[in-house]
Amino acid sequence: MAEKQNDLNPVEAAVKDDKKAVPNREIPGNMPYTSSVGVFKRAIQKIPVSERPPKFNRDFLNTVFEITGGSSIPVIPILKRVGFLNSDGTPTSYYSDFQTDGGRASAALHALKTGFAEIFKRNQYAHKADRDKIIDAIVSITGLTRTDKVVGYIYGTFNAFQEYAQAVDESKAAVVNATANSDSMVSTPDRTSAPQLSLNGISYHINLVLPATTNIEIYNTIFRSIRENLIK
Repeated sequence: MAEKQNDLNPVEAAVKDDKKAVPNREIPGNMPYTSSVGVFKRAIQKIPVSERPPKFNRDFLNTVFEITGGSSIPVIPILKRVGFLNSDGTPTSYYSDFQTDGGRASAALHALKTGFAEIFKRNQYAHKADRDKIIDAIVSITGLTRTDKVVGYIYGTFNAFQEYAQAVDESKAAVVNATANSDSMVSTPDRTSAPQLSLNGISYHINLVLPATTNIEIYNTIFRSIRENLIK
């Protein structure tokens, strides 16, 4: 019986463990994963066909999504890690986009690039890559063997979003990439300095406290106004 278990590939092993919760280990690469891959995929499938809650909490997950038990525990933390939920459980704009037919693929790609950034450092088209290439990347990042169950768990969690992200319009992929990269820089209010100004022979600096936002256009508007009104 033990020999059969060892013959399973990492993805099959992940499916076999789907009914039980397995505590996460600290793995290099800091990629989110769950041993209950099938349960997590079912949660993802529920997002487009369910109302958006004011807060995505355990009550909502258990009652509306009808996902309960120990295997449901990783769902909310992973949705936070990939940018679908804020730290307080409120859905983000990416959660809302994933509910729509037109925005689902881009939102899924953002989730992948946010939660699995290390994989995209190795292949910017990882959302289009096949299973073997993704597993190779996971092995390279984590240092685990291909037969380690955690490799299968990480791949299964990645694939839950990849199934949707594969349909993304590649002309929009660069925009998604830029937004995903900017999220880490704007998660908290940032302070920066405008160029040195000079009026009537007096030089000075203006310090700006930028708002926490993922909307790059807000920053463009701020600095455009500075250029047009202060920097002459």
